[in-house]
Amino acid sequence: MTGEVKAKTPVLGKIASDRVLCYISMALFVFLPVAEIITEVVKRLKIKAFRHIYPSYYQTYIVAVFGIILTLFVLLSLISRAWSGKFKFYVADVFYFTLLAFMLISMFCSQNFGVFAEGVPFYMEHPLHFLCYYGLFYAGSMIEDTGLRKKVIGTYVIVALIQGIVAFLQTRGFEISYCLYEADRPGYTAAYGLLQNTNFYGTLSCVLTALVSGLFIMSSKLFKTRLLKWATFALAILMFYTMIASMARLAWVGLGAMILTYIISFVVMRKGAIDKDSLRQITIDFLTLIIGFVAVIILNIILESSITDKIEQTTEDAAEIAETGDFGNGRDDIWRAALSSVPHHWLTGIGLDNLAAAFREQPGWQPGMYVQSKGHSEYIHTLATQGVFALINYVALLVYAAAGTVKAIYNEKDDTKRSIMWIFLGVFVAYISQALISSSVMNVAPYFWLILGLVTPRTKPISFKKR
Repeated sequence: MTGEVKAKTPVLGKIASDRVLCYISMALFVFLPVAEIITEVVKRLKIKAFRHIYPSYYQTYIVAVFGIILTLFVLLSLISRAWSGKFKFYVADVFYFTLLAFMLISMFCSQNFGVFAEGVPFYMEHPLHFLCYYGLFYAGSMIEDTGLRKKVIGTYVIVALIQGIVAFLQTRGFEISYCLYEADRPGYTAAYGLLQNTNFYGTLSCVLTALVSGLFIMSSKLFKTRLLKWATFALAILMFYTMIASMARLAWVGLGAMILTYIISFVVMRKGAIDKDSLRQITIDFLTLIIGFVAVIILNIILESSITDKIEQTTEDAAEIAETGDFGNGRDDIWRAALSSVPHHWLTGIGLDNLAAAFREQPGWQPGMYVQSKGHSEYIHTLATQGVFALINYVALLVYAAAGTVKAIYNEKDDTKRSIMWIFLGVFVAYISQALISSSVMNVAPYFWLILGLVTPRTKPISFKKR
């Protein structure tokens, strides 16, 4: 927040500052896994007073509460900026309001008003969850201070440590509590972290692996001691192992995209604002990380079956696609139903997180037939549930964020700022790539939306003056 705002609205300026928005976001990220640990421990102890507690169900309420809190602070931030006398409107502000508008339009025009993902607590994303996402996006776009950005990275590292240790223990057969969705678990030792679902953990571990990996790759510019550097390397290897152990192929897509992004960026940055020695060291650290990943893969193939099982399944899926045209564990049926609803609901979508309604509108559908509440592709899900213009708006935001971040990395001369933006770019690419074949869920999506805000630059305000 600028000095002008703080001077004219001293109290409000402090309450709605970028620092406060940052700390609220950090609190949410840490609270989600910690609350899950408490829930699972209480469940395991079988205390009579808490016999109705179910793991993971309470995360939905946490995200909803933070949605209210963040929206309140966003409003305070906007008011304090307006009272400054020199209000500057940025593209990030435009996207905050357009995201909000399309969400509300979809909700009020829903074919089944008030129903979100069939009311399944761990699955549904209702309006308060979206308010949390957009609030995190706004908060991220406001956090420009390098010190605060380092604290954000530190928070992701803490979450990675918590989730990684729990997930690793699960691969060894040690669990705090049973896996609530055991039927969806591909193997007894498949990792699900503190999310009760292996695919959900696959997405989260992809995000956390990308961030910790980026931190190691940029360690020569961010760390002063070798101990921190190699501790980060160890955490990256741990997260990569648990990501594989989740047996979620969507995570492979995301991390593969991140690795490709770094390779391309090293070539491009040969002409960017970075000295050759720095780029050489970053490249060496990147190759060191890749060697570590390869070692994990080799050991996994020799000692376990996570990778070989999925490769065999992928081969079988490919054969099935060639023979029948069906693919992706039912994704063809889901995408077909979702896309079939678009011509009829192209403007507002079939309803906010109400994809199940698209199945019921298909010709010949009868009660008891297959219904799915999630699109298993965030883009198709957005298109079907919120409409064509909502998807265009979302994709435009992703393109704007990516272009602005690439430009900032290429031109930035400050090593620390450039390194942090580079890390965020890797996480951003990892998430949006795996989102092609995965669904957004309320206890994973928040970790992306803050990153999306952090890579959406507030470099130049929008001018409404006639030229």
